[in-house]
Order: sequence, then structure tokens, then C-alpha cells
Amino acid sequence: MSARLSSIEEVIHQAYDIFLELAPDNLSQEDIDLFNEHREEFGFIEEADVDDSWQAVVAFEQEAEKAHFVQVTIGIEFEDGDEVFAKVLISRDLDAPFCHVVWKQS
Repeated sequence: MSARLSSIEEVIHQAYDIFLELAPDNLSQEDIDLFNEHREEFGFIEEADVDDSWQAVVAFEQEAEKAHFVQVTIGIEFEDGDEVFAKVLISRDLDAPFCHVVWKQS
């Protein structure tokens, strides 16, 4: 039986909602203020293939299982470089929900 998967767009929205909900408990007030001040103009939410940094968090049983996950990076793009506030690993599998956030260290 094949997995029922959310669209990548749907999980990106879920990841952003989770970020907004949990940011006050995981980011400094300075970082929250910076994000809120600049997110309309310079904010980004980027989806990418799952990189190897997640191996310490999630033991993928097989490479195909990795395709059921999306890595979402949330931050602000400045001229002198990006400020990344969170990296989210989120499952697209509707029957096996999973999300883990790596927060910017203040």
C-alpha cells in the first residue's frame, strides 16, 4: 500500500505555521523582532531535499522513506548573508505525521 502524501506546498505551509507557533518559546526576543520587522520584504521559506544533518535526529529505514519528508528553511535574506531562524524536517505522510525543528542558537 502506498503512502498518502500531502503536497510539498501543504507541508511548507504547515512548517511555517509550526515555526510561528513555537518561535516565542525557542528564539530570543531580538530574533523575533528582527524576523517580524523584515519578513515581509526579505523573509524566505525554502524547501529542499532532506540533507544528511538529520541522520542524528531521524533514522530513515530506507532511502525511499526520505522522499516522504521535506526540509524547510525559514529566515531573512540580507545583502551580507542569510539569517536562518529555523530548519524544519516535516513528513508528507498523512498517516505518519512527524515534525522536528532545529532552532537558531542565540
